Amino acid sequence: MIAPAQREKLRHPLRGGSHPSYWKPVALILLFGSLAGWAGAQVAKDGPEKKKGPPRVVISGMVFRESGFSLPGASIRVHRAGERKARWEAVSDRQGEFGLWVPQGAEYEVHVKAKGYEEQTQKVDGKSNLSERLVFHMTPATAGKKP
Repeated sequence: MIAPAQREKLRHPLRGGSHPSYWKPVALILLFGSLAGWAGAQVAKDGPEKKKGPPRVVISGMVFRESGFSLPGASIRVHRAGERKARWEAVSDRQGEFGLWVPQGAEYEVHVKAKGYEEQTQKVDGKSNLSERLVFHMTPATAGKKP
């Protein structure tokens, strides 16, 4: 049997967390962890704010062929009513869908072109609506034929 005084001498220095070298790293980890959390909270609170621009309108829709199938690759151009130059452009995806953001407060014209089809135009009221969903059913181009 080992005497109680000898048990203290045989005890491993790190077991049980009583050794002084055990507490230094633990204290440093706790200190730096709390400081990092505090600094992160300060950056989040005092960090740069996102600049808010004017409200925007979502113009989205689908483009279909005359047969009813989607038409990928159609060119969509949007401009303010009364202007000629298109400011926003998109291309329909595999499912014939498209989407654009435009500033709120004006009326817009949406033009859709596709090879082999006649161009179509629809008007969008961007003054009161926050989103507009359009559907275009394209008709084949007549290639200079007269009725």
